[in-house]
Amino acid sequence: MKRLFIALLVIMTTIKSYSQEKRNTINVNGLHTVQTKPVFHARMMVSLNNVYYDSQTMTLEEIKSGYFTKLTKAGISKTNLKENHLHYDLMGYEKDGTIIEFTTTSEEAMQKFLNVRSLGVSKLEYTYKTEFTEEQAAAYAKKAFDNAKQKAINIAYKIGKKVGDVTYFNDNNTLKRNTTWYYTVPTDSLEYHITVTFELL
Repeated sequence: MKRLFIALLVIMTTIKSYSQEKRNTINVNGLHTVQTKPVFHARMMVSLNNVYYDSQTMTLEEIKSGYFTKLTKAGISKTNLKENHLHYDLMGYEKDGTIIEFTTTSEEAMQKFLNVRSLGVSKLEYTYKTEFTEEQAAAYAKKAFDNAKQKAINIAYKIGKKVGDVTYFNDNNTLKRNTTWYYTVPTDSLEYHITVTFELL
């Protein structure tokens, strides 16, 4: 009987301790929109593989020459272009070709580059890169945290609660982002997301 009483006492103590440790919480996402100045990067494939009618008589140098002439007319200097033979070779095409890369901080210049059409040339990739320091990331995280906290306060008020201490904080943002450029994606801003859990009082 004594052993049973002790066992029940231990169980009741454990349950009471668990109920004291278990806290009601609220999990919210925080957001801060960051204004950015991205670096645009595009790769174009210049290849005999893209020539279907005159491939037997044309050479890669002729295709490149025609392309560079059109780029110059569009205001894109050849000195701002980079050629990447290795990248093309790794793609495994049978016919001769190369990759032409263009990098700029001007969205207008990138649009001009992408709008140039030439025989044997096809678009391969166009991206933009954003980068910020750890100090900037900390500032963005703080603003996203403020957004999350206000959201938690508003929700807690609606259900008759108050927001307490932070019990969990998650920030998966990276200092460097390389994003594929779509017409629906703004290039002058990005969203900084965090997740926070607050205690509910």
